[in-house]
Amino acid sequence: MERSGKQLKGRDAILRAARETFAAKGFDGASIRDIANTAGLNLSALYYYFDSKQAALFELIRTSYQEFNSAIDEALKAAEPDPVCRVAVFVRVLVRYRAANLASSRLLLLETERLSEEYRPEIDELRVFTRGQLYEQVRLGKEQGVFDIDNPDLAARSVLAISNVLPQWWRPDGPLKVEDLEREYLEQSLRILGCSERGPRLTATVLPPIPSDA
Repeated sequence: MERSGKQLKGRDAILRAARETFAAKGFDGASIRDIANTAGLNLSALYYYFDSKQAALFELIRTSYQEFNSAIDEALKAAEPDPVCRVAVFVRVLVRYRAANLASSRLLLLETERLSEEYRPEIDELRVFTRGQLYEQVRLGKEQGVFDIDNPDLAARSVLAISNVLPQWWRPDGPLKVEDLEREYLEQSLRILGCSERGPRLTATVLPPIPSDA
């Protein structure tokens, strides 16, 4: 059933409240009543949208994956077809998404394992798809000889790992701006992949707008 604009606003407000509550107390420390209090709602109003904090966590994590996958899909359509450019686009979008969605990224990276079994299959499928976008290009780059690596899957995992710690330490009011992060993380990723190419070609693709949880 299609939701009305008012219903969607109510649902979004609860998700924002859930994100804030989980960020402040952690998933295990937060209760459904805490989320309702943060949203300024009574429990019956909250239960209209989500029947548990598990359901709210699932929706927040699913939305993060869907938003990122949509952004990377749009960016890759505009990128040159070779693996170096496509890996560069993936890293740039990932860094921008993490920087624009610090709370959501921390939630995804730290609390996904709290999901119960009923919610795991869809999230696991989204996670595999997301990683596959990078893994495929790294494998192709090794085959073409543009990446000097022994194990492409391990190299791709390392590229993801360095970007995924960004939400743990970076702050928008710090000395490094998003442009600095993008440049530095791209450089480190190319080093991990044993790629010698540098230059403006790798940042020529115009990236789509990145949604933000701010």
